Formats: sequence, structure tokens, C-alpha cells
Amino acid sequence: MGPTPRITRSLSAPRQSRAMLKSPDLQRCASDWHKRVPSGILQGIEVERVGIEIAIRDATPDDREAITSLHVRVSKRAYAGMLPADYLAEIMPDEKTRLWEKRLSQGSDPERLRVTLAHFDNELAGFSCFLFDHETQFGTYLHNLYVDPAYQGKGVARSLLSAGIQRFSPQQRNRPVHLLTLADNHPARRFYEKLNGQIVEEKRSVMASYPDLIFVRYQWRSAHELTATNFNPVWDS
Repeated sequence: MGPTPRITRSLSAPRQSRAMLKSPDLQRCASDWHKRVPSGILQGIEVERVGIEIAIRDATPDDREAITSLHVRVSKRAYAGMLPADYLAEIMPDEKTRLWEKRLSQGSDPERLRVTLAHFDNELAGFSCFLFDHETQFGTYLHNLYVDPAYQGKGVARSLLSAGIQRFSPQQRNRPVHLLTLADNHPARRFYEKLNGQIVEEKRSVMASYPDLIFVRYQWRSAHELTATNFNPVWDS
């Protein structure tokens, strides 16, 4: 097997990074960053504006711990007040650990799932996971799309979608894509509606010992439609 293909996408750095670099003392940090960051990852730093490249690649079994950590951390933040606090604190972390151990124990099978990662400076910035064998009556299932809060609003999620779908087979690209999100998860719903997702179902999920949850299912007629207005990456081989 050859080297894992990857793409890079430039985007603005987190606001905190831009503010920090306004200090005269920290201007010298820019040149230090150039020395520390691998060639091709960081193209240039300016005092008022920092250019960052996000590297996108397929997941490997070695990524299990980083994916689980980001999944748990972002879930606790995103679902606070929507899911029971004791579930988020005590049950959910173990569930995600088992989930990613199972998914990546033998690597990512492109016939079963597609897991795509976005990295900055060796730090996981986000990931997506498409399943090809789950609720297939609705098409390909987008089960996960998670971005570190430091990189949200900078196009990482769209890049993950586009990069993952670009690696689909021609047949997979022509199939519908669907996902479930909590009805009360308004930030996620706004994002999917900006991508022209259509609500095709509302469903109630029963959790033992917890109140029922209401989910909405969004669907796109094809993977092509989901990425029609998105950044279109080209994978390096």
C-alpha cells in the first residue's frame, strides 16, 4: 500500500492566535513557528493575519485515541443541556472508545465506511465518518462530522465532507446521503440547511432511564448534491 493521500486547505487561524501575534514580543514567534512546523503545513505568518493549512487524510488505526478524545470533548460541549449530564460524563466516553476501537481495529474498510481527518500541526482539527451499510434505504449515512471548536466556522467541516466524498466510488457518489441530528441541535441544523439538506423524517429515540429524544433526518439526493457548493479538494497521490 502506498502513502496515504492527503490534501491541504488554507484557512484563517483561530482568533486567539491572530490576537497573540499582535504583540511585538511575539512577532519573533512567527519565525520560530516556521522552524518548528513541517514544510508544507504552514505557508506564512503575518502579524495581523496568520495563514494556516489544514492537512486532510484518511484515518488509520493509530488515530483511534485522537479521534475518540475529540469526539468525546466536542460531544460534551455540543450536547450539554440536550443530553443527560450523567450520560455525557460517565457513559458516553466509554461508548465512543468502544466505537472507534471497533471501527478502526482493522483499518478503515472503504467498502463499509470512510473516515477522513483534518489536521493542523499534528493536532486533530476534525473528522467525518460515512457508513455505507447503515439504514441503506436512505442512502449513505453521515454518522459523524465533528470539528474542534478552535477551528469551527473556518470551512473545516465542508472540506471534510468534500474530501471524504471525493474518495467515494462512482456508484457511492450517485447514492443519496442522510444523517440524523437532535431536533434541538440548532447550530447543526442551520449548517445542514445551508447545504440544502431536506428533512425527510422525524423520529423518537428511547434511551433506557432517560427521557426520549427527538431526531430529524436530513437527506441529499446524491453525494454530488451535498458538495455542489463546497470546497472541491484534490488529493495528492
